[in-house]
Amino acid sequence: MMTIAIITYDISPYRGSEASVSWNYVCNMRFYHKLIVLYGRGKEEIEKYLQANELENVTFINVPYVEIDGKGFITDIKYNWNYRKWHKKVYQIVTAIVEKQDIDIIHYLNPIGFKEPGFCWQIKDKLYVWGPMQGVENRPLCLWKAMGKTGIIDAIARLVLHNGIMFFSPRVRRAVKRADCLMAATPNTVKQMKRVFGKQTVYLPENGITHMCRTEPIHKSKNELLRIVWIGSVCHRKALILLIDALSKVKTKAWRLDVLGDGPLLERLRQKADQYGISENIKWRGAIPRTEVMKTIQSAHLHVISSLGEGNPTTLWEAMSWAVPTMTLDHCGMAGVVCEKCGIKIPIHSYKQVTDDIAHNIEMLSSNPDKVTNLSEGVIECSKQYLWECRVGILNNIYSRVLREVQR
Repeated sequence: MMTIAIITYDISPYRGSEASVSWNYVCNMRFYHKLIVLYGRGKEEIEKYLQANELENVTFINVPYVEIDGKGFITDIKYNWNYRKWHKKVYQIVTAIVEKQDIDIIHYLNPIGFKEPGFCWQIKDKLYVWGPMQGVENRPLCLWKAMGKTGIIDAIARLVLHNGIMFFSPRVRRAVKRADCLMAATPNTVKQMKRVFGKQTVYLPENGITHMCRTEPIHKSKNELLRIVWIGSVCHRKALILLIDALSKVKTKAWRLDVLGDGPLLERLRQKADQYGISENIKWRGAIPRTEVMKTIQSAHLHVISSLGEGNPTTLWEAMSWAVPTMTLDHCGMAGVVCEKCGIKIPIHSYKQVTDDIAHNIEMLSSNPDKVTNLSEGVIECSKQYLWECRVGILNNIYSRVLREVQR
């Protein structure tokens, strides 16, 4: 049993996204290793959970982080500055821990972005693992109609600044070079690490499926409406507009869409649906409890991801756990997880092509119940490799390999 220092900015037993990445790691890896978890966000949630539950082999150390409120460029600068200061605190604490007890591996787990490498890679004579990390996932500029003015500016800024950091940041280069093992959350990150740094990486999506909630495929009757679910913040990055525009092109009304989430574009998209005459087929559920989200996924035939930029969204694993196939744009983390067996990937060439392809596939699924069942069977088959019990084996093999290589 190794002792592993885990660096994670955000962790929670109650939230999804980055917080669930860390939580699922801790809950599954604690049976095999002693974990020292240094975290920033989630203190109240962790303390609440530990009042009623025990986590053997886990020590939580909160490293306070100053939250930044607001939006915009100045806010982003303040956030990045505070986040770097947080990493310096973590470095000081980990350095002190290493001096007092044996640590086998320092693992920088979360967040998955590469822009801030922290400082713990500077600690000598300790194995250092970074990832799963995500490189630059540039947003497709050919879909500029979905971005809005601020979204276009943000996409161009990401294209320039984020690529610039990857190519020219001395700290990122030194941290990547120092790492005894890098894990990549997306196929594109694997290519980037090799192309930019000449570094081999292990492809491993940052999260996975905790357990399968459904082990039999979905069956849709011929006269049944195709039940579609979309989950996320209703903002430019999630690009719900792509799905709304696509649904306006669907020739049949044999579908129903549940939109789960709230955001700044909600009212605008509701008006757009009214203009298209498809509002009666859409149920705007807003931000609902997680239990209600699961019930909605459970009753769905199709899950849609329209995001312009992602790692591997938690909703993908939640849909897979219920054997629900996903239709997604063919990029980001989804490109590596979704295959023709378990879902539908939409190539990205132009706005019209994307919305036409989404509409065509919705028409096909609504009139072809057997295809829904076949895809659902594929989800059950493909999900095996993404179960956390499988990920535990992969991570343990990585740790053991890194340890053997250093000992040589």
